[in-house]
Amino acid sequence: MTPTQPRACTLLMSLAFVGLTACSTTSTRFVNTWKAPDSAPLSVKQGDLVVCMVIIKEESTRRSEEQVLCEELRKRGLRPIPSYTLIPTDQVQDREKALAAIQSSGAAAVFALRPLAVNKQQTYVPPTYMGGAGPYGSWGPYYGYGWNAAYSPGYVVTDTVVRVEMLVYDLRQGKLLWAAQSDTTNPSELDNFVAELVKQAAAQMAREGVIAAPAS
Repeated sequence: MTPTQPRACTLLMSLAFVGLTACSTTSTRFVNTWKAPDSAPLSVKQGDLVVCMVIIKEESTRRSEEQVLCEELRKRGLRPIPSYTLIPTDQVQDREKALAAIQSSGAAAVFALRPLAVNKQQTYVPPTYMGGAGPYGSWGPYYGYGWNAAYSPGYVVTDTVVRVEMLVYDLRQGKLLWAAQSDTTNPSELDNFVAELVKQAAAQMAREGVIAAPAS
């Protein structure tokens, strides 16, 4: 990794994602989404207290990205609280204590985000030939012809694809409300990556009637 590569590469490596080196144009797509068929519109309403959880063992990353997740949900009228304020680091993998802490918070829902994988994806760009025709009889005409008919060799582009799982659990009903998996190609700086991911997920959930649109 060279010093000129974006900070995202280093930060995502800290998430124990191995081999992340490509950081260029970023794009995100949802691989799949699911909504509980019997969930009422706006099951999680504006003003509801919700828990934001980023499931990752790196504590500093967990804390910073839960704050980012909270900020995006706050813009949509919810009252988010990061899970690290409820669950101490030494109890985060203690299922019973963690569940009890979340339940006692009085939260209506849990918004969870979990990185699943980082994969390399190679795309072959085939060679191209620029058209042109002209005589070989003299240098001037050939010069124009030669450059117009230049050959551009094929090449391989290597992209980094990060897959993330997003879940929304309705604590009142004790069930999964919404789920999605997304692929982001060449993610940018980590905070921006998470913020943009949450924005897109929130927009999708708003379209599906799971949460309200952003507060004006």
